[in-house]
Amino acid sequence: MTPKQIALIKVAKRQLGLTDDQYRALLLWAGGVESAKDLDAAGFERVMGYLTRLGFKSDWSKRTFGNRPGMASPKQVDLIRDLWRDYSGADDDAALGRWLERSYGVSSLRFLDAPAAQKAITGLRAMTRRKVARTA
Repeated sequence: MTPKQIALIKVAKRQLGLTDDQYRALLLWAGGVESAKDLDAAGFERVMGYLTRLGFKSDWSKRTFGNRPGMASPKQVDLIRDLWRDYSGADDDAALGRWLERSYGVSSLRFLDAPAAQKAITGLRAMTRRKVARTA
C-alpha cells in the first residue's frame, strides 16, 4: 500500500461519514485485514469497490484526466505535478501550464501526449537537480 492509497481510503471514510467501527468492519470484510496499511492490491480494489458502491466519488480522474490512449497517463500527470511542486515550491497549475507552453507547445497538462510527458518528466528532474546543486 502506498501512502496515497491509504490516504484515498481515509478520504472515502471521511466523505461517507463512516464511524471507526464501520470502517474497521469494512476493512475486515472486504480486505481481510484490520488496518488499511496491511491491504494487498486485490484487497485495496475490493475495499475501494465497496466504498464506491456506498457512494464515494473520487476526484482522481478529474485531477489526472483519467486514462486516455496516447495521452499522458494518470501516473505521469501526478509525477509531473509532484516534480513541478518540488521545483517551483508551489502547487500552481497556471505556472506549470506556462512552462509546458514554452517547452512543449501545449497550454495545459491535459493536452500533453505520452512522449511529451516523458520528456517533461526528464526535464523537470534535471531542473530540480540543478536547483538543488545551486543551493548546496
